Amino acid sequence: MTARSLRELNAIPLLAHVHGNGLQPLVSAMTGRAYEDRQVIFCEGTRCEGLFIVKSGQVKLLRSSQGKEQLLAILGKNDPLDLVPFLDGGSHTFTACARGPVRLYFVEYAIARDLIWNNPPLLSAVLMIVSARLRKLATIASDLAFKDVTGRICKVLLDQARVDGKRYRGGICIPRTLSQHEFAAMVGTVREVAWRALKKLERDGLVKIERHQITLVDVDRLSAMV
Repeated sequence: MTARSLRELNAIPLLAHVHGNGLQPLVSAMTGRAYEDRQVIFCEGTRCEGLFIVKSGQVKLLRSSQGKEQLLAILGKNDPLDLVPFLDGGSHTFTACARGPVRLYFVEYAIARDLIWNNPPLLSAVLMIVSARLRKLATIASDLAFKDVTGRICKVLLDQARVDGKRYRGGICIPRTLSQHEFAAMVGTVREVAWRALKKLERDGLVKIERHQITLVDVDRLSAMV
């Protein structure tokens, strides 16, 4: 691995917790992997091959049951994929799928696990990431159990507004970066049901749907419906 590649690794937040020569085992062990759009990187329940970190592009984390998909997260540059197997030695906890062309860093399982467990600051960082994702999973499970589809849609829209929203006179605009299928998977339903519920919100004057953006016209009513 070149000096430039080593600088790239040092720029990854997770690996920034490895000090001194601690990254040296990764320098010789790390390889690159490339995936095309929609190509599966690994499946829920399969054995973990190693540590994957996004070099470029985006990766979707999914869980599926009875023909339905739940979109858990969309990861981007420098984000690690599934870290749970490095803590319990078990299988993958979700499916990872490329969202467009993706390039990943890859380190074989045994090497990555030794690095994590022999570097307490790195182990602490791994635990923090896993804890944050578990909290998100708990929130998703609660939403699926206690909120109807419309309530879940309102929550997704408000969450997106907090991250990517821009306020204008007509409301808060959020870019339509998700496909209809991805939006439905994030809500935890099928595309047709999600689209009907979203269009009803538009008819009721709460949102305005355009080709490249959705405007939240009445944030207070959307919040009340959550």
